[in-house]
Amino acid sequence: MKIVPLVERPELVDQVAAWGFAEWGHLNPGQTLQSRTAQIRETMNDGRAPIVLVALDDAGALVGTASLLFDDLEGDPRNPWLASVFVPAEQRGKGVASALVAAIEDAARRLGYPILYLFTTSAARLYAGLGWRALERREYRGEHIQVMDKAL
Repeated sequence: MKIVPLVERPELVDQVAAWGFAEWGHLNPGQTLQSRTAQIRETMNDGRAPIVLVALDDAGALVGTASLLFDDLEGDPRNPWLASVFVPAEQRGKGVASALVAAIEDAARRLGYPILYLFTTSAARLYAGLGWRALERREYRGEHIQVMDKAL
């Protein structure tokens, strides 16, 4: 497996956007697949946030994605955030998500961030196993979320 910035593989933007929209579109009122795709295209970076990373298998096929965002939880002053970690069901259990999380942590460290945040509706156990600390549970746009952090 290889992890690279999405900016190096722009032909994968549509798939990354489709995954994100299908998984979390309901948390972003007013967002459409087209607006999410445009937002990703406009913000592809490598040396500053936002950064979108993609995981590729040995054949170069897309097997997962994760992002480093400055703001991810509307109204929350903390930053930056690990966000949009997604691995399709058929690729889960192979360490893809863990590798993507580690790569985002490394990117945040390189950019000088001392701490990283995330929120999740379903993967708190995964993140806790990777050294993330639970901070608070709360409601966010109709979902129960767990906010977590990790010192880098």
